Amino acid sequence: MVPTPTERQLALFSALEDVHELTQAVVAILVDESGTTIAVAGDEDVIAADLRAVLSGSKLAEAGSVRALLEPVDFSANPLNVSIFAAGPMLLAILFDAESDLGTVQAVGKQAAEMIAEILTATATN
Repeated sequence: MVPTPTERQLALFSALEDVHELTQAVVAILVDESGTTIAVAGDEDVIAADLRAVLSGSKLAEAGSVRALLEPVDFSANPLNVSIFAAGPMLLAILFDAESDLGTVQAVGKQAAEMIAEILTATATN
């Protein structure tokens, strides 16, 4: 028997689908403090292993900035851009190519991170 998704899971999946669609991103991914994937929209397989290894809320907190977090990542072989946002204790990463507009990615990502933080607070007992 397949478990029924919780209200929180449905809201987070919906938020990621909206981010993916609005930004025309290749993939949008939400990870928790330890780096576990919570929700994803798009092709998660395009995320390079070295980038995926640093995506976690706790690693962002340890690094102190997105720039420091991404320092060990080799982007030379990857044609994708990445924008990262803190969403409460979680991390929202939007990977996008030249088809996406950076301004749109930044605006949608910022609003999505705030909305995700609100979802997490509102559904904290779920």
